[in-house]
Amino acid sequence: MGGAFNVFTVRDRLIHDFKDYVSGFIHIHDDRIRTRVQDEFERGLLWPDPLIQLNPSYEQTKSIDDLTKEGLLHSECSRIFRRDKTAYDRGKSLILFKHQEEAIQAARTGQSYVLTTGTGSGKSLAFIIPIVDHVLKNGSGQGIQAIIVYPMNALANSQMQELSRYLKEGYPEGGEPVTFRRYTGQEGPGEREEIKQNPPDILLTNYVMLELILTRAREEALVRAGRDLRFLVLDEMHTYRGRQGADVAMLVRRVREAFQAPSLQCIGTSATMASEGGSEEQRAKVAEVASLLFGDRVAPEHVIGETLCRITPEADLEDPEFVEKLKHRLSQPVWRSVTGYESFRTDPLSIWIESTLGVRQESETGRLIRQTPISITGPKGAASRLAELVGLDEDLCREAIQDQLAASYDPANMHPETKAAPFAFKLHQMISRGDTVYASLESPEDRHITLRGQRYVPGEDRSRLLYPLVFCRECGHEYYSVTRIREAATGGLAYRPRAFGDIIDDDHDETMLAGYLYVDFEKPWPAPDQTQEIVMRVPDNWIEESKYGPRVKRYYQDRVPQVVRVRPDGELAKLADQDAIACAFVPGKFAFCPYCGIAYTSGRAGEYGKLSTLATEGRSSATTIISLSAIQSLRSCAELDQSTHKLLSFTDNRQDASLQAGHFNDFVQVGLLRSGLYRAMEEAGDKGLTHDILPKRALDALDLPLRAYAQGGDAGLAYQEVVQVRKAMEDVLEYRLYCDLERGWRITSPNLEQCDLLRIEYMGIDELCTDEAIWRGKHPALETASPETRKDLCIVLLDYMRRGLAVNAQCLDPEYTNSIVRRSNQHLVEPWALESDYGLVSATALFPSPRPKQGQYRGNDLYASGRGLYCRYVRRKRTFPDYPQELTLDESEGILRELLQLLRYGGLVIEVPEYRRQVEGIPGYQVKASGMIWKAGDGTSSMPDPLRTWPGIRDTGRVNPFFLQHYTAKARNFQAIESREHTAQVSADLRIDRETRFRKGELPVLYCSPTMELGVDISDLAAVNMRNVPPTPANYAQRSGRAGRGGQPALVVTYCSTFSSHDQYFFRRPQEMVAGAVLPPRIELANEDLIRAHVHAMLLSEAKISFDSSMTAVLNVTGSEPTLAVNESIASALRDPVILAQTKAAAQRVLNSLQEHLQRADWYTERWLDDCLNQAYVSFDRACNRWRDLFRSANAQAKINYAIQMDMSRSPRDKDRAKKLFDEAMYQRRLLGNEGKYEDSDFYPYRYFASEGFLPGYNFPRLPLSAYVPGRRGVGGRSEYISRPRFLAISEFGPRAFIYHEGTRYQIRKVILPPQAISEDELRLALDSVKQCSACGYIHRFVDGDDINICGHCGEKLGYGFRNLFRMVNVVTERAARINCDEEERQRVGYDVRVGFRFAEVGGRPSFRVAQVFSGDEELATVTYGPASTISKINLGWLQRKKDEHLPGFELDCETGRWARGSSTVEREDESSPDSDGLTDSRIRVIPYVEDTKNCLIFQPSRRLDEAGMATLQAALKQAIQVKYQLEDSELAAEPLPSRDDRRLLLFYEAAEGGAGVLRNLIDDPNALSEVARAALSVCHYDPDTLEDLDAQATQDEKCEAACYDCLMSYSNQMDHAILDRKLEAILDFLGKLKNARVEASSVARPRGEHLEALLARCDSDLERRWLRFIADNDLRLPTEAQKYLPEANTRVDFYYEIDKAPAVAIYIDGPSHQVADRVRIDKAQEMALAQFGTMVIRFDYLDDDWGQTVAQYPNVFGKMDSDGGGAQ
Repeated sequence: MGGAFNVFTVRDRLIHDFKDYVSGFIHIHDDRIRTRVQDEFERGLLWPDPLIQLNPSYEQTKSIDDLTKEGLLHSECSRIFRRDKTAYDRGKSLILFKHQEEAIQAARTGQSYVLTTGTGSGKSLAFIIPIVDHVLKNGSGQGIQAIIVYPMNALANSQMQELSRYLKEGYPEGGEPVTFRRYTGQEGPGEREEIKQNPPDILLTNYVMLELILTRAREEALVRAGRDLRFLVLDEMHTYRGRQGADVAMLVRRVREAFQAPSLQCIGTSATMASEGGSEEQRAKVAEVASLLFGDRVAPEHVIGETLCRITPEADLEDPEFVEKLKHRLSQPVWRSVTGYESFRTDPLSIWIESTLGVRQESETGRLIRQTPISITGPKGAASRLAELVGLDEDLCREAIQDQLAASYDPANMHPETKAAPFAFKLHQMISRGDTVYASLESPEDRHITLRGQRYVPGEDRSRLLYPLVFCRECGHEYYSVTRIREAATGGLAYRPRAFGDIIDDDHDETMLAGYLYVDFEKPWPAPDQTQEIVMRVPDNWIEESKYGPRVKRYYQDRVPQVVRVRPDGELAKLADQDAIACAFVPGKFAFCPYCGIAYTSGRAGEYGKLSTLATEGRSSATTIISLSAIQSLRSCAELDQSTHKLLSFTDNRQDASLQAGHFNDFVQVGLLRSGLYRAMEEAGDKGLTHDILPKRALDALDLPLRAYAQGGDAGLAYQEVVQVRKAMEDVLEYRLYCDLERGWRITSPNLEQCDLLRIEYMGIDELCTDEAIWRGKHPALETASPETRKDLCIVLLDYMRRGLAVNAQCLDPEYTNSIVRRSNQHLVEPWALESDYGLVSATALFPSPRPKQGQYRGNDLYASGRGLYCRYVRRKRTFPDYPQELTLDESEGILRELLQLLRYGGLVIEVPEYRRQVEGIPGYQVKASGMIWKAGDGTSSMPDPLRTWPGIRDTGRVNPFFLQHYTAKARNFQAIESREHTAQVSADLRIDRETRFRKGELPVLYCSPTMELGVDISDLAAVNMRNVPPTPANYAQRSGRAGRGGQPALVVTYCSTFSSHDQYFFRRPQEMVAGAVLPPRIELANEDLIRAHVHAMLLSEAKISFDSSMTAVLNVTGSEPTLAVNESIASALRDPVILAQTKAAAQRVLNSLQEHLQRADWYTERWLDDCLNQAYVSFDRACNRWRDLFRSANAQAKINYAIQMDMSRSPRDKDRAKKLFDEAMYQRRLLGNEGKYEDSDFYPYRYFASEGFLPGYNFPRLPLSAYVPGRRGVGGRSEYISRPRFLAISEFGPRAFIYHEGTRYQIRKVILPPQAISEDELRLALDSVKQCSACGYIHRFVDGDDINICGHCGEKLGYGFRNLFRMVNVVTERAARINCDEEERQRVGYDVRVGFRFAEVGGRPSFRVAQVFSGDEELATVTYGPASTISKINLGWLQRKKDEHLPGFELDCETGRWARGSSTVEREDESSPDSDGLTDSRIRVIPYVEDTKNCLIFQPSRRLDEAGMATLQAALKQAIQVKYQLEDSELAAEPLPSRDDRRLLLFYEAAEGGAGVLRNLIDDPNALSEVARAALSVCHYDPDTLEDLDAQATQDEKCEAACYDCLMSYSNQMDHAILDRKLEAILDFLGKLKNARVEASSVARPRGEHLEALLARCDSDLERRWLRFIADNDLRLPTEAQKYLPEANTRVDFYYEIDKAPAVAIYIDGPSHQVADRVRIDKAQEMALAQFGTMVIRFDYLDDDWGQTVAQYPNVFGKMDSDGGGAQ
């Protein structure tokens, strides 16, 4: 890596760059607001002081040599485990950490154990040493003796290197004492076969491959080789949570069964796990989870934690003597020169640093634990503490701390033997996105100003609202973003805060109208009777002449600002209101600035281009700027070598990684291109650059090495090839430079012209405009105009044409552009090679005429009629200051034509060929590229486009200072800077290539999903970035731990989105993420689908079925019309009675270890396993249906389109389209057949059956939906299917939604219709119908004729249902655009998605459990838990659709499968042209929907809360559950039921695959809900113990009045922001009671109390009632029924349990009569009769003194009693 670098300098530069970028867009006129923003920025509002975290030292004990001498380890271990070992040097004995020695001791017991320690603590040695010792003692070559399972291949790869270091170095090749191999799926067929023939002692694998080893017949040899397996290791055990964890738990049990290993010792390693309570309680909890995972008891004493130690001597920091030494040390100028390890270690400053930033003693136990990370700077930082302690200057102390930490890396101060720095540390920097300024509606001098968004001015009576402010981009004047509404109750007008960015409708609705409030006392808007002043202030084109003088045209009268008086609460003021303020309401879109006069004449301009907030940068731009700054800073560090000049950036979404990589590369390329052009123009001086030399000079200025753009690098290219490469590159540069002139500039990345760094001049323009002869006889306005006026007219016209790409340049000619594409693909590499798929730009032309009717013109051509932009400019009075008369439309159009002819005469424009003309007799024109001169500007002024703006009285030119510096200096150094994505969407070979390049530093930036979180060998890394806050502290620790692995300092930067409550929670509480404890994972094993899948896997193993690599080996695909039936060999094996019996025996042994969990599951019966196996073939056959549908659809598409190609009557266009569709269908067939034999393909049979739920799925989405992504032409790339879980797919794969993949944005424009719907004869599209209860949201399916009128859940009457429901199917994407740096977030198409639920049915009855929540005697709520419930998501249409679009759903073309275009509000983001849709008349309106099974919980408060109360409670509980259980926002979903407009219940469901058992815990654990309530109070800024209003967290200086982004507000609930209120008395009272509440769960689907009363009412005697009270008082499971008659035995039992359905349990409470002999005989006969029918009998005698003894014998029936005699467990 080289030497240590100054991480503080890198951090400071990064923050400086980010601040400059953010500030560059901010332009604020008001002094108070500007000062407040500047002050907040200086205080680190968006970039608080970084936290520093010292890596702790672990206590060392004995060496390996010591343990071998003691006989604890085999003597050969002393030779194996040595450090600094080489082929020529034996090295030194390895000294163990204490936790490693404890693990070795635990391994000797043969019992399973867990090691839970921090990153870098040598966890792997804690299992490697015992395994190697065992092999040495028992002999190598005895088969597989240990299997080590990793959650990711990368960890296995890393472990291979470590094992090689110990087991191969120092031994001859092939002579290693213990053999090991990797078997993860990365190996080739030959290597796998060799491993099977020569099984190693130690096998390294992952859980998916271990699943395949157990399931695939071809791996049977490995199972035989591992018989009586001794060790099974689960590395990174904390990652096994939810469905994945449950699958692994089942896998462990199956390994024990398959390998016949009853003595299997399981070992788990994990990051430090902790839960509530003391250390012993925490160890017990970890042991409980490990026991669940291993299927084997782990004793708490076998949970081994870390033991820390100090580097420096311990000292009392408050001791006066020590303080004096420390002060003396800091006061001396020589303090910087302390050298030597011992001197450094005993230095008072080192002692203080380690005590403050490193470790501390735990008060309860006295053991050393890690210090909570703090910052060095800031009011509570380390420097402040040190300054207060010693009484010295804080800056001096800060400098001393930083220098001492840096000195730790001085080689002279490192440990003399280990060469480790005494203080290895990381710097953790959180960065947040700006929002905007909020202000009260008062005078500028008195208004409240804050940068913290909430509803009201805090600390008052809520009489003053807070409004978001936006600022004019030209002058910086502020505007209040509002919506004017008419109150329904009073009919009065009010102005409510409106989030900037909400779509503004052009329709002026009296009930609701968006707009802005303008306030300025120095320049107020004139009153309505001040007509002349209004005329002077509005844009010139709004004015017309009348007989009474100038006036506003009728068309614009509704858009004139309206003077109003508004109170601070937003209400329209009355005359008596003294606190009202005079302002002007600017209705609708922002057409002009009333302050500076800038006007926007183009109606299509977006609000974002006219007005700004503090949040100009989005997540993508922020990450790009952070990445670039980090890379450039690291490159500037002389101490670092090239391999360290890199950045690893994490995101939790694959598509976000793709988007970010595309954004970064585009930003870098655009910056490099523009900086090269600027440098070339700068070198050209006053002469500038002309068209003929432009590309060559630009390429020279870029100074790129040939390998940066040439295919094959710069080696082996002959001279002629170099010439061709340079020519291809010059052509590409020329094309892109001209395209960069186009109108539609990027707001977040202004071009050179916007920065006044490029000035286009036109040859001979001065001479042309001064030649009076040629102007003579033209329109009087032109003839009499001055040369200056003529020149302005000509330049504005030429600029208009140029920015519209009406330029006559060869590079913009379509045919020549295609040749550029071909040459670039032949000679250039990405990103320089052009791709034909992206709709390459070609030159347009200007036609001086109205636009012809649609279909008769080229879509991008410019049409300049008398009403057009340019002619409007011509008619402005200021355009011809010397011509007094007003020009008419015809006159202005005539002037335009005359100007074009004059410019043609002057050689500046050219007429396009006649074939380009769209209107007969009207020529088209283009600017001649040869007449343009490109000159460098000085960046002093940037005037707006005069056609689209109306310059006011103020100077509005302002250049963005960041980009000024960016293009003139920084971007020049962007050579060889690129990024790539690294996700599961990327093929394995590409991932490996990128890992290799990144490891060497050749690829400087890698944007990855969690694939890189664990173990990938990426060599030295000094910086890590996270694009979002990770889900848990464990994820954060793993990601941040990728940097500084060699003990070097490291920088970790995390970007926190403003709109993510998860991100903002940890932005305000970074310590909880940086040093937060990792909770033990929750695992739910009683999942029927999961256990069924594992039984199926055991069946495949027993049947020895092989699927090969393709579904074509599973199904019959022979012939032109294949049956697609399951191949007979497979079908017969799955139905073979002998195989089924063998599978049952093995599966029963596995399930026996789960009896405690299965007994609690209402789906499990004694016959369940038989039914599962008997139905296995049917399930298998059904699982093939998705593949069959895709295959048949592809076949049908191929057949139909082949016929079209062969049809001579079809047009060439039809045939071309048919050929494209035919090729697409054939490629889909190849993908479905997995012809490449890719094991990571979605259609690899084992993976496919896992996704269909037939086999264990682990982390694969179950029953996913797929999107076909066509391969990119030109630069390679294969087509593929991308899968998503269906609940994500309802939105991500919705109609015309966008998908991001490998640098490209694709759009969903088509569905793959089911094969039965593809027909040339008739429509056969299957549609469904449902009714949703309007009282509870319960879903009822029906068909026409069904009489379903009453809700099966709540009994309310059902209304009208949804018909034409279209179950979401697989989709096809089309390329939309290349990802560029305009895209801040993924473009999401908003949908109106309705959610409903339906409980699973078991035995024909809904399966759910009910619990009542009590506070004392008061019932607070009813909670209903439904395992594996069906959650429905119904897509009713675009979220923001036109007012007249009332019908739900979308139009689908049933012939082509294409989605019709929708609302105009959606089409603004739609990039397809109208004629590309290819729709037919076979269209129907359908409603897409999906269903999935999820664990859900219905929360119903006993007292009805209003809308605000329910919304607040939902936000508070969701946030609290996520905080308590360390869930990410996306892992838990919450919805109001039955709808957002009628909130009566709250639906929570576990969105993660398989769930994590969190919701079940809320009903099973009596204290869980109260703990959630305490967390909710804390989230809402209340002390959960005292209910004291804490107002805000300590880091905030303002109070939270109602809701803020630190508590209840988030991006996902922004529609509720206006009604969220943490101070609602009803909510505070509810949570206050809930925190002390108890949960009483029922064993049946009714509340426990209600059920108990029903049972008591049916009791026949006091004795029965006494027994029932005993059961209830001891919190045992209540009977299902009382006095139930059982006809099979002709008996009525006292009580009846249906816990396991079979055997049922009959309870008799025997009184004195049962002592009689005759009665005893009858009782015996009844017991025998009941036993014959599978019913167990338990009797309780009235003489029995202790019914508890009987209860204790049947814990599966009654539950477990506490040791003190009560309470079911």
